[in-house]
Parts: sequence; C-alpha cells; structure tokens
Amino acid sequence: MQARLRVVAAIFIVVAVAVSSSRVLDDYTDRYTTDAITAAAVSYATARGINALVSMMQSSSVEAGIGVVSGSVTVGELLDPINDMIERFATVMTWVLASLAAQKLLLLIASHELFLYLVAVVGMSALLLLFYGPPRTRNTVFRGFLVLVFVRFALGLAVALNSGVDLLFLEQQQQQNDREIERFQDNLFSIDGSDTLDTDSLRDSTLAFWRSLSLDELERRIGEGIEKFINLVAIYLLKTILFPLFFFYGVYYGIRLLWRVDLDPPEASPPPAPGVS
Repeated sequence: MQARLRVVAAIFIVVAVAVSSSRVLDDYTDRYTTDAITAAAVSYATARGINALVSMMQSSSVEAGIGVVSGSVTVGELLDPINDMIERFATVMTWVLASLAAQKLLLLIASHELFLYLVAVVGMSALLLLFYGPPRTRNTVFRGFLVLVFVRFALGLAVALNSGVDLLFLEQQQQQNDREIERFQDNLFSIDGSDTLDTDSLRDSTLAFWRSLSLDELERRIGEGIEKFINLVAIYLLKTILFPLFFFYGVYYGIRLLWRVDLDPPEASPPPAPGVS
C-alpha cells in the first residue's frame, strides 16, 4: 500500500513541476485582471466626472429655482441623492481597484521565475525523499510541496473560474450598466462627447435644459441613474470582493487539508483468525 502511494505521489510531483513550468493559465489570468482593472477604472472615472458636474451645479446655482419645476426646489436638493450615491460608489470602487491590484500582484508572484524554481527544487527534493528519506522528513517536504503547488495554481484557477462566471452572467450586465451611466450623464446634463463648452456655458445650457423638463421627469432621470450605480456596485462587489473572499477561505481550508497528508499511513492490522479469542 505504501509503495503504491509513493509511486502515485512521484507521478504527481513530475506532472505538477512540468505543468508549473509551462505557465498554463498565467497569460490568460494576467490579461483578465488587466482588463478588469481597466474597466473598473473607466467606471470610476465616469462616476467622478458626473460628481464634478454635480458639484459645479450645486456650488454655482444652489439657490436657483428650476423654472417651471418649482421655485422652492433648488439644484442642491435635486442633486443631493445622486451626489451621495456617487460618493458611495467611488468608495466601493476604491476597494474594488485595490482588490484587483492585489490579485494581479499575487498572480505575478505566483508566476515569477523564482517561485517556479522553488516549486521545481522542492518537487525534486520531495521526489528523492519519497524513496530514500526518513518518513518524518519525507512527509514534511511532500506537504510543503503540495502547499506550494496549491498556491501556484489556486489563484490562477480561481481567476479563471471567476472570469467564466463573469463571461456567462455578469459581463453583459456590467457593460449595459456602464453604457446606461454614460447615457445618464448625457441625459442629465444635456451634453455629449463633442461639447467644448466652458464652465459658465455648460451650467447655463444645463439649467436651460432642466427648465424644459417637469419635476417628475427630472427626478425620474436622477432615480434611474442611482439605480444603475447600485447595479454596478452589486456586480463589482460580487466578482472582485465576495468571490475572492470565498477563494481565500478555500485556500486556507485546502492548505489545512494538504498538511494532513501522510505518505506512511499505519498498516491496518489483519483480522483475527477464526476460532482465536
């Protein structure tokens, strides 16, 4: 039994070292995290752009009534909800960007040449000790090799699985909400990408646009924008923070299990012979 277990362990060591050296998944996971950071940064920049426009309107016209809307309703009162939502969104996106940057850093460490050499050296040591080392040393080195291999591939596999879930369920929703946020900015401030207005002209044109809207229509547009920001918060929290937390719990649990591996389990005692009491 022990000899067969050592042969299986030896095959596993050779395969694991070979796969580790081949950098399977490294390029894919690096591209995925880079694209995710870029997308999150674009969403953050868009939100901050809206926040700057909101602050401009609040500070410059906070006491101005909106024409036919109501003389008692001020710009500040109308824009406070979206301004608060953007501030909270920006806080969440800061954590999202930090999480993505940490994942990218860990992937770079796990795929660095020094780490690959460490896996190879510990793997070859474990392979030799399988057949020529004392049991205690053999078990300790093999457990260390299992932990190294687990760390080497666990994050990459988790990112790959996360990208699969993202592609199937979240990516389309995220892109749609990103487009809706950009459309919300254009619809709320009556601007588009071709506008080159200065601050005063932009403020005046926005106020003139708002005067053409009813209070219900303006509040509806602001409410829709808040809804899109909430959707983006949920999507980013799910795929960049909650999933990685589950992953790190899985890593902790997996390392605890791997450290219990024993290449020299006690032999089962034979059953007593019939008639022997």
